[in-house]
Parts: sequence; structure tokens; C-alpha cells
Amino acid sequence: MLYLSRRELCGGLVAATVLNPIGVSATTSKTIFMVLWRGETEVEKGFRGHFEQLDQPVDIIVRSVERDADKVKEIVEEIKSVGPDLVYSWGTSVTLAIAGRDPDLSEGPDDYPPQITDIPVLFTMVSQPIKSRIIKEFGPTGRNVTGVSHLVPLETQFEAMQAYMPVDRISIIFTPTETNSMIAADRLVEIGQRMNVRVDQFPVPNTTDGSPDPEALPSLISEASASGAQFLYLGPDSFLGQYAQRVTDLANALQLPSFASVERMLSASDALYGLVARYQKVGQFTATKAERILFGNEDPANIPVELLPEFSYLIRSDVARKLNIYPSLALMDYAETIEP
Repeated sequence: MLYLSRRELCGGLVAATVLNPIGVSATTSKTIFMVLWRGETEVEKGFRGHFEQLDQPVDIIVRSVERDADKVKEIVEEIKSVGPDLVYSWGTSVTLAIAGRDPDLSEGPDDYPPQITDIPVLFTMVSQPIKSRIIKEFGPTGRNVTGVSHLVPLETQFEAMQAYMPVDRISIIFTPTETNSMIAADRLVEIGQRMNVRVDQFPVPNTTDGSPDPEALPSLISEASASGAQFLYLGPDSFLGQYAQRVTDLANALQLPSFASVERMLSASDALYGLVARYQKVGQFTATKAERILFGNEDPANIPVELLPEFSYLIRSDVARKLNIYPSLALMDYAETIEP
């Protein structure tokens, strides 16, 4: 992306890799076992970058489930065998499969019981940790789990949409097989009812093998446009993230602009705008908590789960020109316009 102005709005398995400063013995290093949803992202780039600035050596073992939560079971067994100093979990599905629900919020023995209880678990990129019942509230968890949430509060996102132009009807396409996406879709409806904004949901159907069907996207977007929505909401959805460019191309052709809730949706598509957490900053913030556990000898039970403390309001100026939909001048006091 080319940055034209800048102001931030605050508010399948892969090989192991090693980060070791030159001249430091690997025997003194700490081991992080990283379990990812879809391979490494800009979040991990920020996380690694933080430790590259430290004198302490860190070994990072990386495993990716490639969007298949069932693979976490075998990885959990590997974690128990390896005995790392810290487990890093990416996303809601992976975190639920490793850290489980907070035991006080569980609805039974089959409701995501914790799988790793004697090793610190540090999650990142969990959009709704309270709604998914991983934690009771932001702050210390009182168990071996802490982490970072990247999603801007949905109420704030509604305000961000309204800041661009008046909105009374939006649509959301979401993947029901992704816990975080389903939670976001339901929360959007709840908040819309309070704010007198109608939210129409369009779930992605599955193919015969149980995976989300990309061939359904054109008809879903046509339905969303025909519903009379002013915006298409792009939530924290890994499947849609794969097809973000296709989704926004189809939507823009129907003059249906898109609002992105996460940076990946904005950077990998022609969404009009979004209020997002920068992925590298999410990784860096997550790494500060890892540092406290590994080298500060802090108990993860006492380290608060937090939202990233700053967000960015980003507008694609080229998409605004293409759709002939421009923001208010007041918005430009803090928004950042970008072009590909």
C-alpha cells in the first residue's frame, strides 16, 4: 500500500524455525510452540520482530493446521511431548481446541475442555474471547491463559461506518463453520437492533465434503445487494479472507461498498474502508506478553487479556473514486487514505 496521509485512531504442518542471537548458546533458550490457523501472517512477523530486538534466545516451533481444527488434536499430543515454555495459539478455533473455554463458563465436559493446563498458553487474533467463552472478561484470567484480541469493538465499528456516511441497513456474508465469524455475525445483529440498523445475514453454504463453497459467493453477494444494504460488512472470517478480492470485485460491480473489520480484508481486496488493528502491531503486542512470561517469570494467570490499544481508520481512495462515494471532510482529520 502507498500511504498518502497518516493518523491512527486509538481506542498441513510446517517446519520448525529458530530465532537465536549470534553467539548465544541454544541451551539457554526458551521454546515457543506456535500453532497457527493458516500459516504465518504479518502477526507472526511482528511477533518475531520483537524477539529479534532482545538479547534472550528464543526457539520457535511452528505448526499450521491449514484451516482444519481437527488437526489440533495431534498437535496437542506433540506439545505435551515437547514440553515447551509457552504455547502460542492463533485464532479462535485453535485457541478453543488448546486452551478451551474458561471452566466456569463451560456447559459440559464436551464443551471445549482445556487441553493444555500446565504450560502457559498465549493466544492472539481471537476476535471475541468473551463471546467464545475463553475468558470471562478482559483482564487476568486466573488460569494458565492470557492473550490479545485484535477486533475493534463492534459498537465502535458501527460508529466508524456512520462516520463515513449515514447507514441504516448493512449485510454480512459469513462462514458458519468458523466460530469467530458466526459470533461476529450474531453480535452485529444484536448491536444493529440497538442502533436501529438492519443487518441481513448471508451464511456461506458447505460443499458435499463439509467445506465452505466459494461458488456460492456470487449469488450471496447478489442477494446482499438486492436487500438494499448500503454496505457489505467483511468480518473476521478466514474463508472470506481467501476470496476477499473476488468478494469485493463482485460487490463493487453492484455498487455495494465494503467495510473491513480486519486489516487482511482491506489489504487483500478492494474494500472501501475499515477500522482495523495493524497485524504487525498485534504481533508485537502479543510478544510483549510472551516476554513477560518467558523472561519476566510472570504467571500468565496474572497477565491481563487485552485489546490492542490503537486502531487505524483506513480508506481506499481509489475505490472511493471508482464508486463515487466520498467520506465527510471531518473524517479526514483522523483517517488515513491509502492506494494499492
